[in-house]
Amino acid sequence: MNYDDVQTYFNRHCRIRLRSGKEIFGVLWEELSDTDKAIYFASYIEHKKRISRLHSELNAFPPLRVSYDEIINIEQIDF
Repeated sequence: MNYDDVQTYFNRHCRIRLRSGKEIFGVLWEELSDTDKAIYFASYIEHKKRISRLHSELNAFPPLRVSYDEIINIEQIDF
């Protein structure tokens, strides 16, 4: 998938199929720095904790950095 396709699903609970064949469930988001655009993944629950800042140790479960070209399919999961 290209970056624009992946960007459509940022901050939404999704099923993500990776090039390795693994399927993961969670949330992708982007963090920008002066030199880099990075895409991160965390489980739905960990993502909610990060957003609400309820988790006292955010680094206990650091998000995984994902390259958009490793993603072959994304499907949004609605509750």
